[in-house]
Amino acid sequence: MKTYCFKLYKAKRNKKLHKVINIAGIIYNHCIALHKRYYRLFKKSLNIYKLQKHLTKLKKIGKFSYFKEVGSQAIQDITQRIDRAYKLFFFKQNANDIKKANRILSRKKKGSNHRRLAKIALARLYKKISNQRKDFHFKLANKICSEYALICIEDLNIKGMQKRWGRKISDYGFSEFIKILEYKAREIGSIVQKIDRYYPSSQICHVCGTKNPETKNLAVREWICAKCKTSHDRDRNAAINIWKVGASTFFGEI
Repeated sequence: MKTYCFKLYKAKRNKKLHKVINIAGIIYNHCIALHKRYYRLFKKSLNIYKLQKHLTKLKKIGKFSYFKEVGSQAIQDITQRIDRAYKLFFFKQNANDIKKANRILSRKKKGSNHRRLAKIALARLYKKISNQRKDFHFKLANKICSEYALICIEDLNIKGMQKRWGRKISDYGFSEFIKILEYKAREIGSIVQKIDRYYPSSQICHVCGTKNPETKNLAVREWICAKCKTSHDRDRNAAINIWKVGASTFFGEI
């Protein structure tokens, strides 16, 4: 995926575009205000799906009907960007809280009551973060399984990833999420189809099938197929290949 930057000049033909951009800004500010209010009341981040439903209802009210001038996909993009920003904020906040709790624990004398209380506080903080992550995983898995009958994923080598990237992989809870996804799929009636972990999904052009070994380097995020000249975003291309192999494997088994 490529990004292009254009300079827009003030002209009559851009009048509608300027109006749409201004409305998008109003929607963005409205969402931020809602997030702040929600956090003051409940001390947690506003769920993106609740926010999107709220905006859909607002568009039906006369006062906010002008929100319709911004495409639904553009509004969804606004909510997704805000959601990512808040998740990153809370992730960093949790990381800082853990560092602070560890520093407090390290200063307490071994065997003292203060150290025991510091250990309990740290354990509670880890439990809180674990519950937040699990809640997010269940909501995401429920949404995916409700929208798709067939879900294709890579059978990731989690232990190998942990050796390479350390504790960060465990913190993201990939293994836990896959288990939750499979559980929700069985409950709803969807299918989770895994493909072989050694399948080079990032290296193969999903259009013509040409293999590009240069993409073994994870730093390569975009590439152009030498044969069909298709421009690829690494992750999107890999996702399409995973879906193709997963779908063909599933339907071949039926």
